[in-house]
Amino acid sequence: MSQATERATMPKGTHAAMENRTVLNDNKNLLQLIKPGNCVLDVGCGSGSITASMALLVGNTDSVTGIDTSAHLIATAKENYAHLSNVHFEVADILHYTAANKFDVVTAARVLQWTENPKAILQQMIALAKPDGYITVLDYNHEKISWSPAVPASMNTFYQAFLQWRKDAGMDNQIADHLAGMFEELGLKNITIADHSEITNNIDTDSASRINIWAIVAATRGKQMVQDGYTTEVERAAAEQDYQYWAATTAQSMNMYLRSVTGKK
Repeated sequence: MSQATERATMPKGTHAAMENRTVLNDNKNLLQLIKPGNCVLDVGCGSGSITASMALLVGNTDSVTGIDTSAHLIATAKENYAHLSNVHFEVADILHYTAANKFDVVTAARVLQWTENPKAILQQMIALAKPDGYITVLDYNHEKISWSPAVPASMNTFYQAFLQWRKDAGMDNQIADHLAGMFEELGLKNITIADHSEITNNIDTDSASRINIWAIVAATRGKQMVQDGYTTEVERAAAEQDYQYWAATTAQSMNMYLRSVTGKK
């Protein structure tokens, strides 16, 4: 297992922040791509909430397949969405995944940021698409996040350590801004880029849960970072607690830079 794969493994509890994600709220780039009757592959589907919501877009004439390397997340997805006949989940690594039929749309959302070989993954995604099929990727530039007002110093220090922890494992903290170039190099056509930045204001009904995502990161990924020597438990705990207080008292907004890049095979 590579260092990137090891660090990307989702600690228990991390996926809870993703359970309520849907295409409409968190992956709108798919709304213009997925049509009734399409066959769709969702790469890195996690516990399946977005994948399941794709089922409403394809209808009952075809299906959505979600793959992920995590056995426990796929088990969760199968349990939660067993009632959907047009959604199928598999434990699989995209680099070694084969399918009986090609897909109309192959998508990966917030996934390539956790890999050390995004271009190789894109190549395999393209190979799995039908001629004239679409490849679409949604991901972050973590170096362009912004908070208002500034987060506590303890969280800022933690966040910089988080970026370094990722970078040292070969992950691209700026992947959102590098995708279009990779799409071009791999021969995709009709490439489009769309801004889907996650902007949360303190007056939003879900602001508390969205802004608090970095407290969850400190509580989960932070434990990994302590084990790997990128922070101490005292520093991690301080970042989590200080950020929670900031989020509950003085936070006004958070802007997470997010882009979708789509190309046609």
